[in-house]
Amino acid sequence: MKRIYAKKEEGIASTVGTIFALMIFTSLLSMFMMQVVPVQMKGNEAQHDLKVVSQFSYMRSMADLLTLTRNTNYTAYVPIKLGAEGVTLFASPTYGQLSLFPGDVNSSFLLSIHFLDKFGNRIYANSSGSLQIFLPNRYYVAEAISYENGAIIRYNLDANNASFVIEPNIKFQYSDALGGLVISAVLHVIYGLPKSVTGVETRNIGLTYVGSSSATFEPSNDVNITVRSNYSYGNLNLNFTQAWINYLNESVNGAVFGISGSGVSVRATNNNTTLEISNVVQVNVEIVYFEVEIGM
Repeated sequence: MKRIYAKKEEGIASTVGTIFALMIFTSLLSMFMMQVVPVQMKGNEAQHDLKVVSQFSYMRSMADLLTLTRNTNYTAYVPIKLGAEGVTLFASPTYGQLSLFPGDVNSSFLLSIHFLDKFGNRIYANSSGSLQIFLPNRYYVAEAISYENGAIIRYNLDANNASFVIEPNIKFQYSDALGGLVISAVLHVIYGLPKSVTGVETRNIGLTYVGSSSATFEPSNDVNITVRSNYSYGNLNLNFTQAWINYLNESVNGAVFGISGSGVSVRATNNNTTLEISNVVQVNVEIVYFEVEIGM
């Protein structure tokens, strides 16, 4: 009887030891999942967002280079990483969605500079079409990064606001010789097939310079700049318009800051989608056409 009782004690001790070992393993695993994995995933998503900004910036550089060389026989390819890497066995990758919105009448992005010239002609100089990546990060801030008229814009979904990472080629300068404001703008028009891809892999963006045209005008009245920049992802709506209006407004005011009697004034109209700029004496516009495609 004593020998049998001893065997039972040994069995109970082994079971208790196994349970304690499992508890320790489960505790360590829980600590890893609750602390290490979120920190690592947040770092992965943050690094991916910065990488996308860098890749979009490179695309802007290639667009400027193609415009400068006016080479219609060359297509530049820019790699874009769609998603952030996960943690093997513990966390899945974070998928991103890359979308091309080509320019047309119903383009998601439209920037229009319009006015009457000194001959009474109605002038419309438009930029349209954009490329955007939607990053619904799970640990880092969810963002959308957009390429619009050469500008790189980051949209913070949590704060519901947008900020310029790289500014567009639209310059405002007060000319003492001409006695008014000079607007110089390079307007990008993006053509191509509308397309959206989702994943974590790297896709190549093909960028081809098609042609360009330039002109100089002398307005006879106020110059209007109208912006529309709205995007939809299911039930989620992203509006970049106000960020554009704020940027343009600040740029104009910065150009005439400290200049007394400039005669330049800025007024927002049409629910803050249009700026009316007075005392503009010259508008220099270059419209550049690009064909863009999302490749493999």
